[in-house]
Formats: sequence, structure tokens, C-alpha cells
Amino acid sequence: MHTKVYCILAHKNPSQIQDLIALLDDNKSLFFIHLDKKVNQKEYENLIKNSFSHFVKNRVRCSWGTYSLVQATLNTMKEVQSFMIEHYTYSKYHFIMLSSEDLPLKRNEVIHGFLESNINTSFLHYWKLPYNKWWGGGLFRLENFYFFQYKKYPKLNCWTNRVIKKMHFSFLFPLNRFENRFPNFQIYGSSQWMILTKDLLEFILEKSNKNIQFNSVFKYVLAPDELYFATLILNYNLQKQFVVFNKKTHLVCFKGAEASPRYLEDGDLYSIEESLLFARKFDPEYNSKTIDTLKKMINQ
Repeated sequence: MHTKVYCILAHKNPSQIQDLIALLDDNKSLFFIHLDKKVNQKEYENLIKNSFSHFVKNRVRCSWGTYSLVQATLNTMKEVQSFMIEHYTYSKYHFIMLSSEDLPLKRNEVIHGFLESNINTSFLHYWKLPYNKWWGGGLFRLENFYFFQYKKYPKLNCWTNRVIKKMHFSFLFPLNRFENRFPNFQIYGSSQWMILTKDLLEFILEKSNKNIQFNSVFKYVLAPDELYFATLILNYNLQKQFVVFNKKTHLVCFKGAEASPRYLEDGDLYSIEESLLFARKFDPEYNSKTIDTLKKMINQ
């Protein structure tokens, strides 16, 4: 039996998460919800009222642009792996990354049928750095340390890196350490919203658990969740033992050079690629009309 295992990274709007789960629940899916450690889990208890939904136990305090999002994803992967070994030993599954601001673009039978017909294929939209759609090619994310939250303390990060350069310790910067320790590796960027097979998920955990040096390089880079997984997968999968299709599965729209995606509008839904399965981002406070439009489209 093929199973879909949804990992939902969440930090707000329990009713919206409940709505997302209701839309995706087809008796062939499991849901693992990673709640930001900053929020009160009791407010979200209704989300696990059925046996198919679970809270991730090893929660992380998450902040945009930091390694915390990588760690939250890895923690969820580990708990999914343990759960599936115990309860679904012989089941093939896809691990699907979502945020609490996502919604499906297709009916469940379409999503399930597509993944079941690609049971040994993972989907990751990736690119080599430098990448012309990222400011500065994206390498600036690794050329300095980001010890402090990027949006909250920009001057403090700037001052820290100036001191490091003045003291001639530039060799410690993540990009320099990466090139020294992994001279044959290429840096990749990707969407955080990936779909992984059981085998590739287990491979990621195996490499991550054994490779302290690799992990340490990404601890203080900017937005490592868009670098870490693609770089690990594509450099360690050189023998092509895992099929990884470079394909977008999410509709995500940005406004200008803004780092975070904008809330979707009705017009975005009428020009989507047929192959896309999910979309973000949504919030009833900002685009409730578009949410209603999408639900009607799914049910047509």
C-alpha cells in the first residue's frame, strides 16, 4: 500500500491547519505537525483528534532564515521514520513538506494517483549556485555568518562579520569552509517544499547523522533550509541510486525582490501549470476569497 506522509510546519492559525488536514485526509494519508516551540500546543489539540494525525515531539523554536527550520525538518523526518518502521513496516510512502499556509491544488485522488505512479521518484525543484533569480546569485548567504536573525538584527550581523574580516578569520566563513572541506561538491539551492520517497528520506537521515562537518557549515548561513537538503542530496547521490526529478510541485508567487512569498490571489489560480499539486500562501485574514475560489476549483 502506498501512503502519503504530510509534514506540516506550523506556528499559527490552528483552524487553518485543521482545514488543510480535512482537505487532504483520504484514509491514505498521515499527518505529522511540527509546532513551533514558541506556541502553546494545547491550543492545537483538536488537530490530533483522529489516529492519522500526530504532533512532532522534538519541537524546535523556529525563526525565519535560520538553521532552526532545517532542524525542525530533520526532527520530523526522524519521527516519521520511526513511526513508519513500527506501524507501516512494508509500506512505500512519500514524505511531503507543507507549511500551515498551504492548500492542495488537486483532488486527493489526483495527488495520490500521481505519487503512486511515481512510487520510486522524489520531487525537488533545485538549481546550482550562483542562481540568477537569487539576489547576488545566492552565494552571499554563505559568504558571511548570520549568527543573529537576518530581518531583526541586520546591523549586528554586519558588525560581527566586519570584525571577523578585520581579524583575518575569513577562512571560517561558511563558503570558505565548504570549499575547503568538500572541494568536489557543488552548492545547490532549492525549494523547501519537497516530496521525498521513503528510501531517500532514510538516506538523508543517514548522511545527516554521520556528517557533523557538513551540518556545521550550514548552521549560520542565511535561509539554510533552501540550501542544505538539495546540497546534501545531489552531492551524495552521485551514483543516482535515487531518482530525483527536478520539478516544481508548489505554486509560490513573489512580489519583486521580497524574500517571502506573497498571498495568492484569484488570478494566480487560473494560470497554474497542470503538474503543480500544492500552493502557498493562504491566510483567511488576507485572502479568504481566494481560499474559497480554490476549494470550489478542487471540487469541480
